[in-house]
Amino acid sequence: MTNQLKDKQVRTPPFFIIGCVRSGTTLLRNVLRNHPNLVSPEESHFFRWSEPFGTPQSTRLLSSTTNAILRKHREMDGISENEFNDIFNKSVSRADLQKRYMQKYLINNKLEGKRWFDKTPQNVYCASMIATDFPGSKLVHIVRNPVDVVSSLRIGKVVKIDNLIGACNYWNEAAAIIHVLKRAYRDRVYEVKYEDFTSNFLPELEKMLAYLNEDFDAEWFSEFATTPKEHDHSELFTPEELNKIEKLCGRWGRHYGYFDKNIK
Repeated sequence: MTNQLKDKQVRTPPFFIIGCVRSGTTLLRNVLRNHPNLVSPEESHFFRWSEPFGTPQSTRLLSSTTNAILRKHREMDGISENEFNDIFNKSVSRADLQKRYMQKYLINNKLEGKRWFDKTPQNVYCASMIATDFPGSKLVHIVRNPVDVVSSLRIGKVVKIDNLIGACNYWNEAAAIIHVLKRAYRDRVYEVKYEDFTSNFLPELEKMLAYLNEDFDAEWFSEFATTPKEHDHSELFTPEELNKIEKLCGRWGRHYGYFDKNIK
């Protein structure tokens, strides 16, 4: 690789994997981590909540004393709470915090990749701010059949939401926000279906990396064998509940081709 190309990659803006939880974002991040130029932490959640940065509410949400999940994520990233608190106290915005965090993450883990990315699906709620704060950055959206998403939320291995309205709105709200983002940032949003990515893995990955202006070598990803994971909906829901999910997720479910467009 030429020095010119290396310099270009160092200057390349980051990208952000966003969308709905339980849609394959973790799988996608873990695959992309095998690319020699790409590095990513666990999950940041810096752009998840609407409270302005620096307010007591935002500080509480990101605090190690009140948010055990984020404390665990930082532990997995190799960043101590003292280090995080120092970064946090020096930051003046979400973007500043993200940049400082990634710099510390790269240093602490002695990573060789030159381009970082973030995978926090719930950052979709402030994705327009991400696009503004990181000029030239790209947003990657992986979307999955809403019935499978709601099934996964009912099973609750990572996030448990048994209420159908709440579970469906995880999916609906992400889809609605992405719809607006695609119109506002036409060339900066890349979308892939979970089912396509898992069933046609290498070709879909090659297309995605081309969009991100990154090299592709199938050998980098040889350890992955992906197949679409579907839940047995009949064991998780009554027929009435399945009808309710299709009704609640109908608009965007039809938009993405998961539901019959003739059924309203």
